[in-house]
Amino acid sequence: MDIDGNVDLVNIDSKEELLKYYSGISELFLESFGKPLDKELWEWAYLNNPFGEPRVAIAIHQGIIIGHYAVIPMNIENKDKELLGFLSMTTMVAINFRKLRLFQRLAEMVYDRIESLNLPSIVFGFPNDNSAPGFKKRLGWTISEDYKVVSVEPHQISEVVNVIDKLLDENCFTLNMDNACTKNWRTKKPNQAWTYDNNIGTKEIGQEFDLMHITDAKQLTSLNCNKSINMILPIDSDTSLRDINVSFPYRFGYRVFNCETEPRLFVQMSMSDIF
Repeated sequence: MDIDGNVDLVNIDSKEELLKYYSGISELFLESFGKPLDKELWEWAYLNNPFGEPRVAIAIHQGIIIGHYAVIPMNIENKDKELLGFLSMTTMVAINFRKLRLFQRLAEMVYDRIESLNLPSIVFGFPNDNSAPGFKKRLGWTISEDYKVVSVEPHQISEVVNVIDKLLDENCFTLNMDNACTKNWRTKKPNQAWTYDNNIGTKEIGQEFDLMHITDAKQLTSLNCNKSINMILPIDSDTSLRDINVSFPYRFGYRVFNCETEPRLFVQMSMSDIF
């Protein structure tokens, strides 16, 4: 199928403009994922986001949205500087328009606008098995298979503290949860509220905790609980954490713009659209 001339490609760079397309986006979401789009969650990510305006590109055929690539702003920082960060999420192409590289065209429309800002920037995300090959081959993403969601038992916390300390000592970029606006927005994600106090963010789930964010590894030892703690950690064949129980792999990927060197990252649950 040749879609050139039959499809309108539209850039959207404001919350106000994006809202006009919500109905069509929700219809494509239902077709793509087999469930309704949660409007409250969509508004939280795209409209209530304190970091600024979303970057979205959509494809329209005969008045119907058939393609959607979007990133929401989520800046990350280390002790020295800030990167413009963008979380890639809700990539969608209608069934009858797949295998036409529409996904690539829409993504590059978004990336061109990020590149034109002439500021150090990063687009990142957690692509699944279906999308990861395309993100790597078509969009030039760096994909890491090292990240895992692990379940840490109380007696293993000291081992984990050493790993997190190293990430923090290396001055890696991560979300700045000490910013009041960021904290207020990120801890109030619909249906997933959690707390961030004293340099640690946790979400209690039954007999477990999710470690959502941490900026001082020693705070793990102050939890004084007998529950296991779920967290994202980089675990490869050389890691010292071989005895930690891996719940499931959590692939991470990114592409940088206007950066002189590749940034080192401390990937946390607070940076994900899932947790």
